[in-house]
Amino acid sequence: MIHSVMKTTLALLTSLAFATTAQAGEDYSAKGGKEVIIPPAPTCLWSWFAGGSVGEVTGDWDAEIYTLHVGAEYKCPGSNCSQSIYLEVGFTEDDETIDRQNSGTISDNVFAPHKVEIIPITLNYKYECALTGSLNWYAGAGAGIALVDASTKGPVVNTSDDDTAFYAHIFAGLVYNISESFEVFGGARFVFMDDVFGVDSLDEEVHYEI
Repeated sequence: MIHSVMKTTLALLTSLAFATTAQAGEDYSAKGGKEVIIPPAPTCLWSWFAGGSVGEVTGDWDAEIYTLHVGAEYKCPGSNCSQSIYLEVGFTEDDETIDRQNSGTISDNVFAPHKVEIIPITLNYKYECALTGSLNWYAGAGAGIALVDASTKGPVVNTSDDDTAFYAHIFAGLVYNISESFEVFGGARFVFMDDVFGVDSLDEEVHYEI
């Protein structure tokens, strides 16, 4: 009798254990069998860039100008616009012949070659947006200093002076994206610069570049 009761009890416990296991299996299957991980949202990033340009200054200066720059661009995923901050160094020189009065016993004027070199160093901000396809537009401004070296060499007059002047510009132009890592641009700048030594400078000149 006792043996029969124990067998019956053992059979009931075994049936309950199998039922619980089956129910647990159904719950796990309903959840898909794995945990879903939501990827983090993309974030805005800074990326480094470097480049340069060759251009022409029109006006009283009327000379070629070269620039090199390096900086960082800030862009957010899904945005058609970006912002950049970069340091730029330029170089331009102009030669002219000026009339100098001879300080010796000969009273005739002598004409001495006069050369002025200008090295602008500016910190710039640029805002750029997509225009159509691979074509973007940009605009910005920059300010800094210009290192100026003026020299006159002749049979009587031989001088050399250097000084530092305030330098700033505003600019705008177009950018064509050849690939994700290479682009070409062309535009114009309007330059503000303090006069130095009373010689021609880039003040209120237009600088075209590519």
